[in-house]
Amino acid sequence: GSSLIIMGSGEFAGGAVVNTMLSSATGALGSLFFRTAVWPGREWDISAALNGVLAGLVAITSGCPVVETWAALVIGLLAGIFYILASRFTIRVMRVDDPLDATPVHMFCGMLGLIMTGFFAKPEFVRRLNSDFQPEDEKIYSGVFYGGSGQLLASQIVEILVILCWVTLFIAPYFSFLNKMGWFRVSPDQEESGLDDSHHGGSAYPEIYAEDNIAKKNSNNFYELEKAIPEEKEGKKSTVDPDEEDHTLNKA
Repeated sequence: GSSLIIMGSGEFAGGAVVNTMLSSATGALGSLFFRTAVWPGREWDISAALNGVLAGLVAITSGCPVVETWAALVIGLLAGIFYILASRFTIRVMRVDDPLDATPVHMFCGMLGLIMTGFFAKPEFVRRLNSDFQPEDEKIYSGVFYGGSGQLLASQIVEILVILCWVTLFIAPYFSFLNKMGWFRVSPDQEESGLDDSHHGGSAYPEIYAEDNIAKKNSNNFYELEKAIPEEKEGKKSTVDPDEEDHTLNKA
């Protein structure tokens, strides 16, 4: 309902919905196949596919009402691949402990979506959102791939910089305060066991937790058994009397 009021056209709102769904689908495929291609030998990673869905949804949010269907497919695919790269960058380069991959999904793919709008925005669709759109403004409001002057792309980049500055200005002092008070991170032991167990009284994935424990227990038991067998062989002595053994053999 709110989308229809804002856009004034059911067809236009429907197009935005279709673009959103298509982008999420190609986001899942892009992240799933790219992760497997980059790290061969791994099993298909369902968590990468699920975060790829989110990456596609985030990336298309900026341009869903102003891009064509084919562009939504491309944006989602790029977002799925970009998410995998951003995830590695967040951990390996930024050294940010982000187990949910919120930073690569929401920050990096959000920035990608804003930039993609500057390339894929179709002037005909932009005109529907702007009642003051004049023919001479077409190059300003068009994406680069539709003959735009690049001003829309530049404004998208400026938006990214403003958001980064605003977030840094308000969040950096807050995080610094938490770090100063010793509240920013939990202890290494709690990190190892997981906050679900240490802070919330149970595992979020009990079946995986149970399988892990069983595997570790079996591995430890096997190691102890393997270690004990040679010791048992070395320490074991024959309980048969040698004279009795010779008597038995002669009898046979």
